[in-house]
Amino acid sequence: MRILLTGGGGYVGSILTRELLKKGMKVRVLDKFLFGKESLFGISDHPDLEVMDGDIRHIEDLAVAAKNMDAVIHLAAIVGGPACDSDPELAIQVNREATKALVEICKHRKIKRLIFASTCSVYGTTKNLANEKTRVNPLSLYAQSKVEAEKIILSHHDDKLVPCILRLSTIYGLSTRMRFDLVLNILTAKAVMERKIKIYGGNQWRPLIQIKDAANAFVACLEAEEELVNEAVFNVGSNAQNFQIMELGQLVKRCVPGTEMYHIADAVDKRTYRVSFDEIGETLNFKTKETPERSIKEIREALETGLICDYKNKKYYNS
Repeated sequence: MRILLTGGGGYVGSILTRELLKKGMKVRVLDKFLFGKESLFGISDHPDLEVMDGDIRHIEDLAVAAKNMDAVIHLAAIVGGPACDSDPELAIQVNREATKALVEICKHRKIKRLIFASTCSVYGTTKNLANEKTRVNPLSLYAQSKVEAEKIILSHHDDKLVPCILRLSTIYGLSTRMRFDLVLNILTAKAVMERKIKIYGGNQWRPLIQIKDAANAFVACLEAEEELVNEAVFNVGSNAQNFQIMELGQLVKRCVPGTEMYHIADAVDKRTYRVSFDEIGETLNFKTKETPERSIKEIREALETGLICDYKNKKYYNS
């Protein structure tokens, strides 16, 4: 199978690229590489990998990248609330308008499958466990742009296109394009390097998923029968990894002995959502394998051995 992976040099993309190659697939990465190409070191000369420098906002880049492809995994985006808020116009261009153009390119190139990386943050705040039928309630420009992109993709369904939406939990874990603007990653870095972490609020809920598990969800969708994924929306994560932020702080504290935890109780975060992941488990037999404890250990080792020298470097943050 020939796969176009937009954003293949990013936090998730660089891991997913490796997983697709392991599966024997031919991969074409389309990425602007704003943070450099180091994320693909070690595989850049793989015979089944083609790397294209390009911008998904440019229709000519999309048209060239999509030529002779069997499927598209669309990861490229302005990711996260702060990154979108810092340049709202750019966020809309990349997250919504470029997605609209990509759908048209897929239909023009007669590409059958399109898998889109969305986010569980579309639920915003919920009292009950959110499933795929729960009404979305985006509380940020980032989440809103993902909701709009989902609608664009699903509204273009016909017998020529098989679209599938993956609403990803908050991702954690070590990557070749590391990010420290994610909750478990930054708590771990501060615990390891400063022996102090701060928990703001603490009662708000977040679903988590390790980066390798997230990558494997995309692979599962590619390998599934068409009727199982056509027009499907899946929450991606694990019921066991719905955490309150305070729980995450306590977990990091246990895994990094000597860490002091400070609680800022009056901090307000309107986003709080617990999510059900039964649908993807029942439909695709998808199960997560990784644990927060294992990732905390891996990140700690990367920091202590100097594999990551300065976690505060701006290259580790999307905004």
